[in-house]
Amino acid sequence: MSVTIIDTINNLNITDDTIVTLKYEDDHEGWHSTGELESEAVRETCTADMVAGLITDKTLQVKTSFGDELALEALRDTDLLEEYDRGEFAFEQFIAETIRENPWEADGFVEFNTKQYDHKRGRCTVSAEFTTTIANLKEGVDSATGWTASFDHAGGTFSFDL
Repeated sequence: MSVTIIDTINNLNITDDTIVTLKYEDDHEGWHSTGELESEAVRETCTADMVAGLITDKTLQVKTSFGDELALEALRDTDLLEEYDRGEFAFEQFIAETIRENPWEADGFVEFNTKQYDHKRGRCTVSAEFTTTIANLKEGVDSATGWTASFDHAGGTFSFDL
């Protein structure tokens, strides 16, 4: 699969420094009336795991969608990673759990959109968005599996699922 995606990208004649937006989203249905639907949704979906896998890949070097800082550095700046003991070799899992436990403090790493079906039930979409370059995506395309990539091309937006 990855070779086909890279071939497609190469055939578009775009530069390696073209900015690519990577987006992931997952849904969870539950009780919004408890006020916990968003927190429950980030725990019950794969979003935190997907974010952790993406931001810990050194090849992709993803940046936050709201700035020019590497996403991993931005998360370190929140002081949420201070409890990690170096050498545990479970850094990606630690980040995923940190996002699950602190979705509001990990501002900008996950976003929530809640649709209320009635006065009790609803659906919460948990999404994440980061940026990288075409060159980084070509090198680390396997780590972005499950994400949707998009970039400006020929007066429009070219999007594809990885």
